[in-house]
Amino acid sequence: MLISGTFKSCAKYILSGLLTATCFSLIAQNNQKSLVDILEPKVFRAPKIFWEPTKDQGKVKALFYETLDYKGKPTRAFAYLGIPDGDTPVPAMVLVHGGGGKAFYEWVKIWNDRGYAAISMSLEGHRPDEEGNGKHRHEFSGPTRVGRFEDVEKPIKEQWMYHAVSDILLAHSLLASLPEVDADRIGITGISWGGILSSLVSGVDSRLKCAIPVYGAGFLNESKGHFGDHGDATAEYIEKKKFWDPANQFANGNVPTLWVNGDSDGHFSLNITSRSFQVTADHAYMSIHPGMRHGHPPGWNPEEVPEIYAFADYELKKSGYPLARIVKQPSGKKLRLKYRSELPIIEAKVYYLNEELTYRKESESDKHARPSTWQSITADIDESKQMVKAKLPKSARTYYVNLKDSRGLIISSILVQLKDNQRN
Repeated sequence: MLISGTFKSCAKYILSGLLTATCFSLIAQNNQKSLVDILEPKVFRAPKIFWEPTKDQGKVKALFYETLDYKGKPTRAFAYLGIPDGDTPVPAMVLVHGGGGKAFYEWVKIWNDRGYAAISMSLEGHRPDEEGNGKHRHEFSGPTRVGRFEDVEKPIKEQWMYHAVSDILLAHSLLASLPEVDADRIGITGISWGGILSSLVSGVDSRLKCAIPVYGAGFLNESKGHFGDHGDATAEYIEKKKFWDPANQFANGNVPTLWVNGDSDGHFSLNITSRSFQVTADHAYMSIHPGMRHGHPPGWNPEEVPEIYAFADYELKKSGYPLARIVKQPSGKKLRLKYRSELPIIEAKVYYLNEELTYRKESESDKHARPSTWQSITADIDESKQMVKAKLPKSARTYYVNLKDSRGLIISSILVQLKDNQRN
């Protein structure tokens, strides 16, 4: 089964013109156990719950749930769980925080207010105080995250990613066991590191009905942000870290997915989001927000990223309209794309750079490198043919296209980087 899945994913790369060492890396993994084979079967069963009423935040309940043993010691994850008022069973979302994050009751409440049950858990062994603040280690904490997969030379069952993935699967199992939750309508979203994890889990958890990774994506080694910076690490060490690249999992998946990112993110550059979208394009959408800030609130705010909630509503509630879909992607300077949308497309904009996608720091005080400023032009929309046309400036080298529907929701084309013979 692993071999057939591997060739399936390689076929996607070939069809996308993206056959690279990634395929050969996937094939090479047939010589070792896959992640699915390594996971403990108990992660797909409901864990034991330990309620923590002193840490409840209004109607959002606090709890610990039993997770995997770590070095022979029992562990538990702290989480906030919320069930909306009204008729049940309801759809539900698993919420995965970013690096250095925690369980967020306010994130749970956002989803509760929209008619979803939700769980947000701490994946780094923390609990809050009674006011919901702070990050405190506790007696049942498991491993902590060590940089960017820097614990990869430890036994796999002692690595943080192994426990984080397992904790997420257990959170899904917990939600699915609740009588108030419709177990057949559960999705996942994650922010930054949570985007890495949620996209990875979408490839191993077929129970999911939708996945919404924000910022984080696959092909991390190719990021022009800091995830692609390995310093003086050896090639062998870098190769070991690739075991945890989400693309190894989601390339074989079929969970409906919405990829969300900004076009200048300092952690996860647009090229890896676009590539992640391309290998999942038969069941995925992408929404790129110009200048989107990096962080938890920007990644969950319904006013800033309404596409997340519209996508979940359509996939889990069958309410509203689907996001528009680009059915013929742009490729050259004389831009042509075709789309399919049940709602009018009211705006089409092309965002471009006059160079290849290149990250640099403008000053020594900058924390992260970023691309140069994106320029934009308005494209022509032929609504009768559901087609968009534009001619880029001669100087343009890199671009993507955003379509906005009558709800104000954005869907994006792939990132196009023109070759020298395409620039005229």
